[in-house]
Amino acid sequence: MSVHMSEARHLPPSLSVVVVSDYEERAEKTWNTERQILKALADQEIAEPFAVVLVENSRASDSFPDDLYQIFPRLSIVFGDESQSAKLKDRGVMHCQGEWVAVFEADCLPNRQWLRVLSDVLRQRPEISIAGGRTTYGNESMYRRCLGILDRSFDDLGHAGETIHVSNNGALYRRSVLQKFPYQEAVTPFQSTRIRMVQMRNAGIKFWFDPQAVMRHEIGGWDFVRDFRRNTGYVALASHSKQKSSEIPRLIWRSLAKACADCLRLGPQYLKWYDWPLLLLLLFLTRFPEIRGMQDALQGRDKIPNSAYR
Repeated sequence: MSVHMSEARHLPPSLSVVVVSDYEERAEKTWNTERQILKALADQEIAEPFAVVLVENSRASDSFPDDLYQIFPRLSIVFGDESQSAKLKDRGVMHCQGEWVAVFEADCLPNRQWLRVLSDVLRQRPEISIAGGRTTYGNESMYRRCLGILDRSFDDLGHAGETIHVSNNGALYRRSVLQKFPYQEAVTPFQSTRIRMVQMRNAGIKFWFDPQAVMRHEIGGWDFVRDFRRNTGYVALASHSKQKSSEIPRLIWRSLAKACADCLRLGPQYLKWYDWPLLLLLLFLTRFPEIRGMQDALQGRDKIPNSAYR
């Protein structure tokens, strides 16, 4: 494991940000998603200084571009031997010294007020340990709007308040909580997230949702959608008390019912009136890769075939 740090400043005492890429489509790393999120972090409208810890597997150290320091001078680069993105996040937390740590996936760009809004939540509500916000794919196309509500609205309350979910794409934590609840080894980052979330809830950790804090998640074509859904299907069955093929219809029906409820509840906030036909089509099409993921779980696969998630 090695650490590269800009010489200008060291980690500040109160707030740090960890950035890890959990989705790598190409064999050769381009660092473009890291560039984009560093630009978004440099543009945060928060008076308090903060540092960024960018974590990557050691295999990518030779391709590291020095221009990242120019985008965000208070930057540390940590290279570790871990291959799973969840464990790379844990590695990054080890290099944070402040009371609060925001953890981002590199393909999720926070809006300008993200850090300010959620750090205010943790300051003003000492009973809250984790704060998150809304994730979207953007609203400039029907495709993005429809998949945004189908994929990303499950943890959206529609208003600020205490919740039982927090997005793994990006959230602000009290560092003591991250230290107490490291990620577990799992086949997919979706599964390690699920395991940790359950552990946190069982321990009485309280979460907060604020819709003013918005992340824009990158989205690709159908291959991206299929990969995402296959991972969610895997976790749905792998986390179920009865891992039998006879449970697949029940789980698919539950997933469909939950998605329909979310669409009816949040449709006016996400969709235009003419989006609904495509939404209904995607609502059913996305169940098929979920079924594939459940079959992967039944077969006991230790890796989801052709998945770009790590």
